[in-house]
Amino acid sequence: MTASQNSAAPPLPQQNGLPTSIPQMPPTPIKTRFPEDHNKLVTKKLLPIAGFFVAFATVMTVLILYMDNTAMKHHQFTLSLNKDMELNGIAQDDPQLIMYLKEMALTPAVDKHHKALESQDVVTSEMEYVLKLLNNKKNGLFIEAGAYSDSKTSKTEYLERNFGWKGLLIQPDPRHYFNLKRHNREKSQCVHACLSPMPYPREVTLHNENDVKINDLHSNSIDNPDWLVIRVKCFPLYSLILALNSSSLDYLNLETGGTELQVLETVPFDRVKIEIIAIDLKENDTEIGTIKKFLATKKYKFMDRFNGTYLFMINRVKI
Repeated sequence: MTASQNSAAPPLPQQNGLPTSIPQMPPTPIKTRFPEDHNKLVTKKLLPIAGFFVAFATVMTVLILYMDNTAMKHHQFTLSLNKDMELNGIAQDDPQLIMYLKEMALTPAVDKHHKALESQDVVTSEMEYVLKLLNNKKNGLFIEAGAYSDSKTSKTEYLERNFGWKGLLIQPDPRHYFNLKRHNREKSQCVHACLSPMPYPREVTLHNENDVKINDLHSNSIDNPDWLVIRVKCFPLYSLILALNSSSLDYLNLETGGTELQVLETVPFDRVKIEIIAIDLKENDTEIGTIKKFLATKKYKFMDRFNGTYLFMINRVKI
């Protein structure tokens, strides 16, 4: 067999003795886009956009609900600030109250973080008179309520720096309180509080309506003004005296904005000794007559007046 015979093409298949044609591959079908394919493409393009709007709507809904909830809480908080808390279950000589005052409320009247303010080492005629009544006593003990209020000085600063006195400075206004500490009264203590007109602690709201304002969600509401409100604790005077580890004072200066008589009425004068009481009142205050009568029942004598300050001294001390 020759090479040409080996390379000959294979015979065509036959059917019924007759040759058949070579089988052909089926033609490649042409892809046709049906309507459902078009809808899938459009949906795929619109899905991110729809997701964005759903997310945006969700965020806005949550934000609106949060703002409404915040506004409601703010309104309830402001309403609660207008309600004074009467802690009448705590006696003014309660040992736990005295311990709280010693350990937490009373602090050194010194600010170590700011430059100290200059002090005026000038004695007033009022303090000269007080020193005369006390025979120029050294190392005395005082309580002064309202020290350094509204850019005023402290009446006891001269006593501390020149006669070695120490005591307690009381200031409820936070602005005046920080100003007080910058005078660096190293021998004294201070307390950010007010004097309670009741024989038990209270918590009250102070309204600074002069120059301090805050943003308020209901600033146009009569029931919810936009003036800054401050919560302040008020302690009985007798509690603060006990917190000083004493049952006597040489000098007491009261400036409490109209509650001086009520503060004095809380003091058990049979258990505490106060040599001199100075009452700071506004001009033409008609309450001074009532205060004089009350102190007279406690054996105090009216001594003199210096501007708006009325001085009283216990009768048992000879003048």
